[in-house]
This record gives sequence, structure tokens and C-alpha cells, in this order.
Amino acid sequence: MKNRKNRLPAIVEILSKHAISSQEELSKQLAKEGFVVTQATLSRDLKTLRTTKIPTDLGGYRYVVPDHDKREQAPRSARAVLQTALHPATISVAISGNIVVIKTRNGYASGLAYDIDMLDSPHILGTIPGADTVMAVINEHSTRPEIYSLLCTILPQEVMTAAKKGFGV
Repeated sequence: MKNRKNRLPAIVEILSKHAISSQEELSKQLAKEGFVVTQATLSRDLKTLRTTKIPTDLGGYRYVVPDHDKREQAPRSARAVLQTALHPATISVAISGNIVVIKTRNGYASGLAYDIDMLDSPHILGTIPGADTVMAVINEHSTRPEIYSLLCTILPQEVMTAAKKGFGV
């Protein structure tokens, strides 16, 4: 019998490696790992872990576990996925002073903000998402070309090409 002490880290691992959109889907993944749980138990576990659902670029949602110390808790594989995942729901990017404003389709800003924060870049101090806009505060010592290069790793090429002039690239 596998207890909660062992199950919670397994849930975090599953959520970091897979885009899980429902408790049923998570329950199946847990069963593969030897954890058979009821829906009520799983619901309590998700609450304990303070999971949230964020929008995906395909119109669905996925569970995420908030990280208090991203560098130690976020698996390298998860960071690698974030750095190569492009956000097709992004409409435009502009920079003014030390703030980058990223426009998205309605409902996609929080997922994009989360992924930007998970990059754990010294160039971005933090993000504030709305329904269709992400505001990212830039480190005052970062150059616009550095910010441009960073955003090119997660935003679509056509959006970044259109924003090139504003970043002085």
C-alpha cells in the first residue's frame, strides 16, 4: 500500500512531465505508478499541493503545481519543454521602458505568464497576466536585444519578427 507521503511527490512528478487536464487522467497515471486512489482522495491531494489549472495553447487546460523555488523544484525536463514551446495564441509584443506588453487571445495570458516565469530568467523580474495581456517587468540592466532573444525561445517567430524594430534588433 502506498501512502500519501509517497503519493504527493508522484503527483508533482506526473504533473511536471505530462499535460494533465482532468482528475480522471491523473488517476490513470497514478495507477500506472501503483497508486490507486478515489476521486475524493485525489481532490484533497490536489488541494494540498495547491494545484491550479491554466489554459493551454490548444484551448484546453492543464494542472500545474506552484513552485516556491523554481530553480530547485522545476524538473529540468519541464524547463526544457517550456523553453521550446511556442505560444501560438500570442498576437503581439511591444516594449516600453522596462515593461514588455504581450497581447494574446482571450484566456491565454495566465498560461503564457506562468511559462515566462518558469524560464527563471535574470532578465525578467516577474509577470502580471490579465485575460488577454501579459505585462513583464524587465531587469533594468538587461538590454532590449537580450529580452528579444529570450522571448524568441517561447513566442512564435512571426510575432517576434513583427516586434523586431521595437527591440532595436
